[in-house]
Amino acid sequence: YQRRVMGFLYFIEMPGKEKSAPVKGATKAAAPYKKAATEAKKPKTTNSSFSAKAKNFGIGQDVPFSRDLSRFMRWPTFVTMQRKKRVLIRRLKVPPAINQFTKVLDRSTRNEVLKLVKKYAPETRKERRNRLKAVAEEKKKDSKKTVNTKAPLAILTGIQEVTRAIENKTAKLVVIANNVEPLELVLWMPTLCRKNQVPYAIVKDKARIGNAVGQKTTTCVAFTGVKAEDETTLKNVVRSVNARFMVRSDVIRRQWGGLQLSLRSRAALRKKHSRAKAAAGIKA
Repeated sequence: YQRRVMGFLYFIEMPGKEKSAPVKGATKAAAPYKKAATEAKKPKTTNSSFSAKAKNFGIGQDVPFSRDLSRFMRWPTFVTMQRKKRVLIRRLKVPPAINQFTKVLDRSTRNEVLKLVKKYAPETRKERRNRLKAVAEEKKKDSKKTVNTKAPLAILTGIQEVTRAIENKTAKLVVIANNVEPLELVLWMPTLCRKNQVPYAIVKDKARIGNAVGQKTTTCVAFTGVKAEDETTLKNVVRSVNARFMVRSDVIRRQWGGLQLSLRSRAALRKKHSRAKAAAGIKA
């Protein structure tokens, strides 16, 4: 046993057993010690009593960030139909009669028009009932007294009423929605307005006009008159509207729409032109 222990110690401590590298000439000095690479970054010390920690978005853990899931949603049929129709109108060649409904009134003038529409909106059933009730009470107090039973000044709504006002040339301004469905309901109205020299404006959109007159949607409205205090406002609006539509009637009647390529088609066309130019340069 003693002999085995001595042999083991001799094997461990015996000099010259390690493999030493051969001695070479002068070698290049090692790169300096990079202290910044090996040292661990010290955490930033803040005065906050809360410590930052990584979020865990597992089940029942932290609330994940909101993501745009519109590409993965199953949209209702009417939404997809609207989008497909919009794409078709952009891609196909659209005749001027339909394309004119894409050239709407500017926002500032539209707001002025809608303010006037809201001010002269037709009276509701409740307002009419209260007015007639007040008239009846006055008539009951004095039967000989003449009481005005005429309704207050208001705009005309509906295709039939507006068309009659245009044909009789009693309309001072006609406001048409740009997104009537089907469009054939009001497709002829701008032409009728131009024929009878009645100022008209195509406004975005039927929901805004409907909200101004107290309905869900409205295709068109017509002004037959306003109070003396609003005459100047109406004249300014008519001047702006005529500059946008009546003066440019020849251009509007000849201007086709559509034929807009998609982003993917435009990119492919650019690549095709660049390849053709490169091939022409090589041949030259």
